[in-house]
Amino acid sequence: MRGWFLALAAIASSVPAVAAPAITMPIAKGFWIAATDKCATATNGYAFDGARWGAVYFYGPKASMGPAVELEAITQTRPVADGFTYMQFGGYDGGGYFQVKPLGPNRIMFRTGAPGPEGVQVMDDILVRCDLGATSPKMQAALKRSVPALTVK
Repeated sequence: MRGWFLALAAIASSVPAVAAPAITMPIAKGFWIAATDKCATATNGYAFDGARWGAVYFYGPKASMGPAVELEAITQTRPVADGFTYMQFGGYDGGGYFQVKPLGPNRIMFRTGAPGPEGVQVMDDILVRCDLGATSPKMQAALKRSVPALTVK
């Protein structure tokens, strides 16, 4: 019996692992906020650590609670129309979508599409990347704890 287990273990270890698709994004890692906000006072934004994308935000009266962190692993990316890159989460395509398009080294257009009663509603937001040291101490602590790949200098 032990021989079978050893033989199965040897066979299993010789099978090459299936590689996950490479994540290629046209934007830099960082903390991204609405272009109308200021890095020093931002209480919400999006974090991209090279493998995950999602919201990091404080909520409640005067943003006194949180942080809430909603990062998802990007399982696939692909170029789509008009210079955007589509981000797929969880290995499946759904009715909604998230796309990014670089507009410069620290500026992107973030496009979201969400199903609605009249079809997919598309929203475009201009985001800018913050130097992490320029964010508030509260946001720096949240990012350090929740997105360690983005080290605060």
